[in-house]
Amino acid sequence: MGLSGLTAADKKVYEYLKANDFVEKAWSTKKAATALKMKENEVYDSLSNLAEYMRNNIHIHYRDGSIRIGAN
Repeated sequence: MGLSGLTAADKKVYEYLKANDFVEKAWSTKKAATALKMKENEVYDSLSNLAEYMRNNIHIHYRDGSIRIGAN
């Protein structure tokens, strides 16, 4: 699936991920929700969609006690 198949919220979260380095710095859903003017559960929904539909472009892992997310 390309970007055209994503919702507006999914695209917003995807662009936020690409613009920030959440591999080196820990991911915070609360901070993302604030920055994107979304509710936390909307960010979680979009992350789930991105992980499923853009699995070759999203890399989520756990390191040093924090979630890390990379997008390309």
